[in-house]
Amino acid sequence: MQRNTITRRDLLLAKPAHTTERDFQPVQTPTGDFFRQRLRHIPRIDPAFWAFGLGGLAAKPLVIPYETFMTLPTVELCATLVCVGSTPAHPLMSSARWRGVPLAALLADAQPKPEARFAQWYGADGYTTFTELSRLGEAILAYEMNGEPLPPEHGFPVRLIVPGVYGYKMPKWIQRLQLTDAPANGFWEQRGCSANGDVLTLSAITAPRHLESVRGPVVFEGFAFAGARLIAGVDISIDDGPWMPVPLGAAIPYTWRPWRITWTPPAPGNYRVKVRATDSDGFIQPAAAPAFPDGSTAIQTIIIRVTA
Repeated sequence: MQRNTITRRDLLLAKPAHTTERDFQPVQTPTGDFFRQRLRHIPRIDPAFWAFGLGGLAAKPLVIPYETFMTLPTVELCATLVCVGSTPAHPLMSSARWRGVPLAALLADAQPKPEARFAQWYGADGYTTFTELSRLGEAILAYEMNGEPLPPEHGFPVRLIVPGVYGYKMPKWIQRLQLTDAPANGFWEQRGCSANGDVLTLSAITAPRHLESVRGPVVFEGFAFAGARLIAGVDISIDDGPWMPVPLGAAIPYTWRPWRITWTPPAPGNYRVKVRATDSDGFIQPAAAPAFPDGSTAIQTIIIRVTA
């Protein structure tokens, strides 16, 4: 069977999120259930010897030791993170409440030179990527996750959070940032992933599961997410019938939006169920779309077995 997902060897180290909950409220995913993705080892960093460096095309380069970094003003941000290889069949997607230092404040202190246009990131695991400076207005260097210190597997002591982009644009175990006038492709960009990393519009049915046997009436539940855009609507279709709008949960910027609908089947049997989302730009998910290299935006289809 062909899988609509990235199959590169490196993604084998990804651990799917736990998505068995029947209710996606609240938005926050417990830290222990949050999906994990790494390419190499998990660095074990002693904060006594860690410092964040900001240099390159900066008039006033910064080197901030851990103790000083932890005293800087912070902001809190709720954000959903998605791996570019995520599909409904292999979910790599979770939400958390992040606290950290706003990058804009550090950039203001460093005074980027006029020719600086890109941020080149370097992690302690050897991972690199880049971001356009113009896209970092709401970015934070997070050191707390769901009210607790950032765990090593999620980037301790500091990871980058940029709302609305895929996880490969948010490196963990951050050591330094170099301001440059031109981008230098990182690990995933060299393998064909997009330079901007914008999350594509997606939706999923989380209950019932594919091929699950259920009794009527059937409660369908799931979520939809569109990165920096909002979810304007979600529809389901039964046995290729007309698309039916479903009730939505609260719309919170940069986080997935839950949905739920109860359906009474006309008789026992197998039913084919599809879901699609429409974002605030008017984009509607297509029936099919390639997952590699820019992420999946195809609609999900499941089959349920109604027993009575």
